[in-house]
Amino acid sequence: MITTVTAQSDKDITMTANGVQSYIKDYLRSLRALLSDVEPAEVERVVDILWECYQNGCRLVLCGNGGSAATASHLVCDFQKNVYLESGRAWEVVALTDSPSLLTAWGNDTEYANVFAGQARTWLREGDVLIAISGSGNSPNVLAAVDVANAVGATSIGWSGFGGGKLAERARVNVIVSSPNMQMIEDIHMVLGHMVYSALRDRIKGLIKE
Repeated sequence: MITTVTAQSDKDITMTANGVQSYIKDYLRSLRALLSDVEPAEVERVVDILWECYQNGCRLVLCGNGGSAATASHLVCDFQKNVYLESGRAWEVVALTDSPSLLTAWGNDTEYANVFAGQARTWLREGDVLIAISGSGNSPNVLAAVDVANAVGATSIGWSGFGGGKLAERARVNVIVSSPNMQMIEDIHMVLGHMVYSALRDRIKGLIKE
């Protein structure tokens, strides 16, 4: 299942002769266009998957590189800490980005493409969920983690950009931000994470009807 968030223009935002204010307005205009193209039904699908994961006592795992690694780490705060504080029930949520020792050990002893897959084999079980974040959709280490998730019977969710890349072919559920601007892709991924978390939190609290 794939949902695509499409930019109004294929072109990157570029500095114009009108200066920085014009650039900022163009950036915000493009970002609003991307947000307006988010398909609520597809985001609801992600919320439903995480709701089932939480209800069944299964584990949520996240991974990504660079800015996507920061997004994965950030969202653990929401899905692990905040869900517990709001509900009183602990939820096992982990980002595969958060142990430098493990990342460097897997990278050094095997190859960088294994830094997430090696950990995923430890954490993921049938019924768990992996959110794999890759702006390009082609990060080998993210794809390897998705392959592990699929092999063990976990649900793989891909958040990508551009055209989705190989991630859109391998993940079971996808949200694709069709923009060539990596910063905007990462902007939307963070908004998506907060949107999904907020909906899940309010569903747990009974503020959203099933």
